Amino acid sequence: MRFDDLILAEDDYSQGACESRQEWLLMYSRGVPPAVIAAWCRVDVRRVHRTINRQAERCPGWFGRCWVLHDQPAPSGNRRRLRRSREQVWWEHYAHMNSYVARVGGVPAQNDSTEARVLYRWLENQRRNHDMDRLAQDKVEALDRLGEWIGSRKGNPEELWALRLEQVQQFRDEAGRFPVYDPQRHPGEKVLAVWLGRQRTWLRKGRLRADRQEILHQVLSGWDRVASVGVLCTI
Repeated sequence: MRFDDLILAEDDYSQGACESRQEWLLMYSRGVPPAVIAAWCRVDVRRVHRTINRQAERCPGWFGRCWVLHDQPAPSGNRRRLRRSREQVWWEHYAHMNSYVARVGGVPAQNDSTEARVLYRWLENQRRNHDMDRLAQDKVEALDRLGEWIGSRKGNPEELWALRLEQVQQFRDEAGRFPVYDPQRHPGEKVLAVWLGRQRTWLRKGRLRADRQEILHQVLSGWDRVASVGVLCTI
């Protein structure tokens, strides 16, 4: 038999679409972009995106295990339609963090490297969300598998918050006003002003815990109004 005998005529090749969603997911997990999958399988790219998003919702850990070589900014005309969800982005960052911890042997420090600095900031955000009870249980459990991700912080966040509250209360009782952020004229008030400004910012964004709001209103009447002296830090 000659090699030419094994070649099919053009009309003999399958012309229909490849409808196997498992094949789409397998290709995506190996780094093939959705647009390429759609072209190879002769299907609408929107169907591929929907399949990927549904799989990520059903199994968040699956998205974190996918290769990310194909991740590119969406074209400007389709940016909103092709944008990944916050859930997908979170698990992607977690997969990066998990890989770093496995490689280095611990959670990143801020000044270790550029990569470590980015991961450190992401982890700090998770710590803040955890302090405010805004972190889902499955994410807490995933972070727990990294090791002591909360214990790496300086001190207990609840005790530190209570200490700052006491310090601000004492300052107001003695000075007759709230601390202001003015490093030139009032350098000793900087830490307390930053803390108080942060509580105001979280309240404005709806991120301040209800129990802390109640305590602040009871202990520091008028704390949520910007003082007239100096400029408060609202980071």
